[in-house]
Amino acid sequence: MVPFSANIEMLNDQEPFLERIGKAKCSGFDAIEFWSWENKDLVAIRELCEEFGLFVSSISGDGSDYSLCDDTQLKGYVDYARASFEAAKQVGSSIVVIHSNALSDGKVVDSYSDIPITRLYMNMVKTLLALAPYAEKAGITCVLEPLNRYIDHQGNLLHTLYDAAQVVEVVGSPNIALLYDLYHMQIESGNLCGNYDRFAAHVRHIHVADYPGRHEPGTGEIQYDQVASHILKQGYSGVFAFELSPSRTYEAAVRSIMNLRNTLL
Repeated sequence: MVPFSANIEMLNDQEPFLERIGKAKCSGFDAIEFWSWENKDLVAIRELCEEFGLFVSSISGDGSDYSLCDDTQLKGYVDYARASFEAAKQVGSSIVVIHSNALSDGKVVDSYSDIPITRLYMNMVKTLLALAPYAEKAGITCVLEPLNRYIDHQGNLLHTLYDAAQVVEVVGSPNIALLYDLYHMQIESGNLCGNYDRFAAHVRHIHVADYPGRHEPGTGEIQYDQVASHILKQGYSGVFAFELSPSRTYEAAVRSIMNLRNTLL
């Protein structure tokens, strides 16, 4: 069965951070993930995951200071990403999540509206070509995540799986792949099963949340039993990571998530 991971930044934000790790295990998850590594006790995270038999499915690989689509920030972006690789290895994760634009508290720092889109995409490829050898040497997979522009990340350049896949294919590194966030892509394009089939070869990580609301499966319009089952039948062997906020309580959200797991058994 594909591992289920709890994003403990969103799913459980009511308890001290380190206490959320044991809570995830007790709730039935196989893994955890989180965003920024700079303000975390990485040694304690690794030790607690080992104690509870969990693994870290991903961490963020980029921060608020550098943008993948700004070639004037290429060196800063690569240096920060390389530091993220070391942080990921320290907690035992092989995946870091990257984005086209710098984000601060989820908001796009600069949309580069005065620069042609074609140039921005070329800048992304240029930076990723510089980054890929370091990722390959470190044994880290960078998963590029397109984000919706309409609700959560206005001004974000990369907003469709199609465009993200074009970037990944041009870069041509096995360590630069895709993150398929089903919530974001439902907002942008829908056709979740069809788009997965089209780009499955590049998808290494999946985020789960329902729409509208970005809550647990069963609270919105996405038929997650059908979508998740379809993805598994196509041979997906990565993680389903639940990056969502509970619609009511943590416990109710976990019940819905584990009900989904039961339908996939």
